[in-house]
Amino acid sequence: MFPCLFDRRQFSRYLGVTALTATVPTFLHRTGMILANEKIPASKEDRVLVVIQLAGGNDGLNTVVPYADDRYYKLRPKIGVPKDKVHKLNDQLALHTEMRELKKLFDDGSLAVVTNVGYPNPSRSHFKSMDVWETANPPEKIGKTGWLGRYFDNECKGIDSPMLGLRLGEQAALTFASERAGIATFANPALLQDNASGAFAKGLDKLNEVQETGISALDYIQRTGNVTRELSRRIQQAVKQVKSNVEYPPFSLCQSLKLVSQMITAHIPTRVYYVTLGGFDTHSGQMLRHPALLQELSQALSLFIADLKGHKQLDRTLVMTFSEFGRRASENKQQGTDHGTANICFLAGGKVKGGVYGMPPDLENLDDQGDLVFKTDFRSMYAAVLKGWFGADPKKILGQDFAPIDFFKG
Repeated sequence: MFPCLFDRRQFSRYLGVTALTATVPTFLHRTGMILANEKIPASKEDRVLVVIQLAGGNDGLNTVVPYADDRYYKLRPKIGVPKDKVHKLNDQLALHTEMRELKKLFDDGSLAVVTNVGYPNPSRSHFKSMDVWETANPPEKIGKTGWLGRYFDNECKGIDSPMLGLRLGEQAALTFASERAGIATFANPALLQDNASGAFAKGLDKLNEVQETGISALDYIQRTGNVTRELSRRIQQAVKQVKSNVEYPPFSLCQSLKLVSQMITAHIPTRVYYVTLGGFDTHSGQMLRHPALLQELSQALSLFIADLKGHKQLDRTLVMTFSEFGRRASENKQQGTDHGTANICFLAGGKVKGGVYGMPPDLENLDDQGDLVFKTDFRSMYAAVLKGWFGADPKKILGQDFAPIDFFKG
């Protein structure tokens, strides 16, 4: 008798795709129906959200620098960004030296900078704070569904797509966890590209040649492998005809956003894409690591926006960045920063009203642990995305009223 060593979610991780659905057969059935068509159906009018996670806890104070506040340089005598090298947004705040591309987006009016973003009773744990951001629930009431998963369940019932949400990365996003929506996580984005080959692809092809065994776990692997391979092929057919308008460097975020741009332009029926840039847990040697990360973010986002604009897809695309928390206001002895609280977020797109939303950080009135006190609840940002971008009822999804921020034109 074959021993059942893994549950279905573990099996699907090995296959490179995770379906976060209440019933796997429903997902497979709906996916099969979509893939049986000559074309993948999509509405050109559908708006798309691209979420970029800055994993590890980005240092917001060195990203959007309060260069006019002398307290900043007293708190950070060694790692503070020199005021003569920053890119000024106004007479108080500026972007880091390595974010010149984002400064151009800001000057063009298509970048919103949101300051002092956080939530009450903040957690400084990576896992707990990520749960808060992804579920949009308070730390004491973490649920099983994510805020975007609930959006899919409430607002996308009539959209027959196996990939309402697509995560490019190693782990499934709790943000997408839902009761019934079709969600996919591709651990290896190369599966979605035209050159997908090698042992993994051949293994999936072999699975498809095997007759059903009657053993549920094995048959599940075969069916999921079949869906994964066919979905990959369909997406390959769509995106190989889409040529990028820009040259993306060979960095992970750049290549992920290149693929997302191709899929948006090809009108793949996906409402939300989720990608990650990691490495922001800068407890030591921050001046060696953090500038490079901000440079990659700045370049990747700028190229992505330019690519979409060239394909006339920018007006239907919104980009939002987030990180699980900011860093401590003062530097530590290792010339780094420890886990903090309030942070900054960026939104970009053709319909975004650019500008700074919120006040500079209050470095005079820190909390009892030396952290920033948040001023903008992140769920007000989510409410803006849900209502202003997707036309959904935020209260249904977030569970209570949060005043949406007016980010959008028109």
